[in-house]
Amino acid sequence: MTKYLVVLLIALLLFTGVAMGYEVVEVKNGATIKGVVSFKGTLPADETIAIDRDVEVCGKEQKLNKYIITDSKIKNAVVFIDRPKKGKPLSVDTPVDLTIKNCKVEPLVSVGFVGGRFRFKNDDSILHTLQLKLWLEYQRRVSDRPLKDGATIYNIAFPRKGRVIEKPIKRSHRYQPDTGSIRVTSNTHPWMRGYVFAFDHPYAAVTDDKGSFALENLLPGEYALRVWHEGFGMQERKIKVSSGEVLEVEIEFGK
Repeated sequence: MTKYLVVLLIALLLFTGVAMGYEVVEVKNGATIKGVVSFKGTLPADETIAIDRDVEVCGKEQKLNKYIITDSKIKNAVVFIDRPKKGKPLSVDTPVDLTIKNCKVEPLVSVGFVGGRFRFKNDDSILHTLQLKLWLEYQRRVSDRPLKDGATIYNIAFPRKGRVIEKPIKRSHRYQPDTGSIRVTSNTHPWMRGYVFAFDHPYAAVTDDKGSFALENLLPGEYALRVWHEGFGMQERKIKVSSGEVLEVEIEFGK
């Protein structure tokens, strides 16, 4: 694939996103979707990795903690409405905090909103770097040489403990099926990882340690509710809500 075709595809994606953008409107007596994300079956084994550098800070090994499941309820699943056309305003006042502590990114999974900001902090007494990379699903489908972790949108160095850096969440960072989420990586400590889903609408949440989530103040109508988890992938459910309704759902992964 030539670089000209890649540029054309990116331009087409950006134009389509602008043409079909989210519209902020007044929502009266909106609906709520609340529920849990759960797992059924034999729990997957979580991996432990050996650490080969900066062991005085990072430790000699770390658990990936990919599967944090308590009483069959899954933590760190992202639940969101897929491309709603209109609704309440975005929540941009609270930053997406990403902290490096003991050579891990905390929290592992976050959601953010276009117009908001990232706030990065190093809590370790060693040099760290973070790269935020847009996954680029479409590029994996069309390219013979897809980028390993996606396209870098921020590359940040933290030479000392306590350093705080803020960066904007731009429209080009938003989640779309053709671009995907943002991966957080590090070239100084390659096992470090994190995930950020940035949206141009407010209907998104990360499940807590009880697997719970709530999406509030939706306009009545039909929606595609999507759920993503690092180990289990993505699934979708069609839902319909009416004015003032509280719809309770359980999304299940596994057998």
